[in-house]
Amino acid sequence: MKFFIYAMSILVLLLFSLPLLSLFIVLEDTANSPLNRQLDQQQMSSIENMLIEYDPRYLFNSNDQLIELNETESNALLLYFSQQLNSGSFEWLSDSSMLVELLPDSAKLSGSFAIKPNLFGSYLNFEASFEQANGSLFLQEIRLGEFTIPRFILRPFLNYSQQELAKNNNYLLLNSVLASIKRIEIKENYLGLTVNWGTVDINLISEQARRLLIDQTTYNNLITYQRHLISVLNEVPDASRSISLNVLLAPLFSYALENDGDPREENQAIFLILSCYLLDELDIEDLVGSDALETTITRPLRITLESRDDLPRHMIASAAIAAYANNDLANMLSIYKEVQDSRSYSGFSFSDITANQIGSRMGELASTNPNAALQLQRFFSEMELEIDYMPLVGRPDGISEAEFIAQYGNRNSEAYLNRMESIKNTIELLPIFQDL
Repeated sequence: MKFFIYAMSILVLLLFSLPLLSLFIVLEDTANSPLNRQLDQQQMSSIENMLIEYDPRYLFNSNDQLIELNETESNALLLYFSQQLNSGSFEWLSDSSMLVELLPDSAKLSGSFAIKPNLFGSYLNFEASFEQANGSLFLQEIRLGEFTIPRFILRPFLNYSQQELAKNNNYLLLNSVLASIKRIEIKENYLGLTVNWGTVDINLISEQARRLLIDQTTYNNLITYQRHLISVLNEVPDASRSISLNVLLAPLFSYALENDGDPREENQAIFLILSCYLLDELDIEDLVGSDALETTITRPLRITLESRDDLPRHMIASAAIAAYANNDLANMLSIYKEVQDSRSYSGFSFSDITANQIGSRMGELASTNPNAALQLQRFFSEMELEIDYMPLVGRPDGISEAEFIAQYGNRNSEAYLNRMESIKNTIELLPIFQDL
């Protein structure tokens, strides 16, 4: 996967080098690569699955990991990375696009930059050719428009670009990740990367990821509600080892109701902070960096609904994902939740589905419009009973795949669809959704 960071370094290299390039490059009137592209649902699912499969935190006995991608997956990642490029640093850049072609022992990276129109043209098109040798990848040629950078100036050109990149904090991340690649293998429609995660500055990566995902308003809200969550937990009697989710929801939303900020952003912060607290895979440090040290929760408490600790995790994680819909944070939270769900040994569970669907509805209400967001705050600040927002589902009801097939056949069967419709109707009758 880190080949794409290498590709992004070439992209950023070209961006920083534009002052030098403009001395002898004529811009063009058309783009060679399609611009304004968006990831479709299949591509997003593919990326999320790759992130889960290759998460370095779950390696055992070795820091080395083999990452294998085909050309379709490679280009989905390139599109994702290009969308993450902080174009705010380049006022003249309005869009960018990259595509990779995987060939036997070589690769070709091509793309286009859409820039502010000027007398010389509106697009900078480029091609970069790489060759594989002895497990490494070597840049052989760069074409910019109709101009090929001669070999005798390619190395000075790269040295100049690296000096410019070194002045930018984002290059520290690129340099760290590039150093982690031990071996590269390229075949037709195949890219294999052997990565040693032990060489990567994980703290640096976390900090860079936080900058991409967390704006200043979100950051301030997360710190505020994390501190308030700590104060709520500190008020729980020392003898208590288990508390209802109500004990957290009521004071957090009451606090939000007293604030003058955007209620949608306040609600998002609450669900995200609670997700960090409830999900083992997601830490507050992932979101706010080193500033989380003074706000870390150390007291162990079991948070429950109907005396079950799985239901709050399903509900709150789903609420956070829905609250941040159309935001990169939603994708990140989906990944953490899928990891959490995949590690459950309870099997298929209708009660888990119920909690997920309630959480999704809550998240939508929390962030759809200011009025609904305020109403949700009022509801949770006044509610007393779990049954006001979670129907009685009883003991864990997980069933194996064989049991599911025996009872329901498949997810298109009438029996299964009737069960799902019954869950939906039960949810709609809950006081939380009646009041709102």
